[in-house]
Amino acid sequence: MNEKISRTKYGEKYILRAVFNKVLCFIAMLPIGSKIKIFLYSLAGVRIGKNCFIASYVLIDDQYPELITIEDNVTIAYRAALITHDDSRKIVSAITLKKKSWIGSCAIILPGVIVGENAVVGAGATITKDVLPKTTVISAMVRVINKVDK
Repeated sequence: MNEKISRTKYGEKYILRAVFNKVLCFIAMLPIGSKIKIFLYSLAGVRIGKNCFIASYVLIDDQYPELITIEDNVTIAYRAALITHDDSRKIVSAITLKKKSWIGSCAIILPGVIVGENAVVGAGATITKDVLPKTTVISAMVRVINKVDK
């Protein structure tokens, strides 16, 4: 699990950068080509590896995009959300999607989560804890349904 940092300790951004990130992330969320989308998210500060696919209407946190790392060959399906801050607890924390992981439609990845290599997050799952490598998790109340030993 990535370290959770107090939002006040992490600091606030310059207003122009915050507005710039909001515009970039909003445009990238629309149904445009995946390569353009990845370019726009990279401009906002998201670290994105090679051969990644990000579907339309994926919500990537525009307040702290620099805390998101998407490694090589990751797929993020329609309407998934990657949220790096929690205003109720006043924390921010990084999200890491390891190589060849797959995030299902409408899944929500919350602050501090690391999704392991070759892991699958099922549609609609809310992820609050790390997902182990080569593991599939499903449902809003996440449970492990299999572990691949290959």
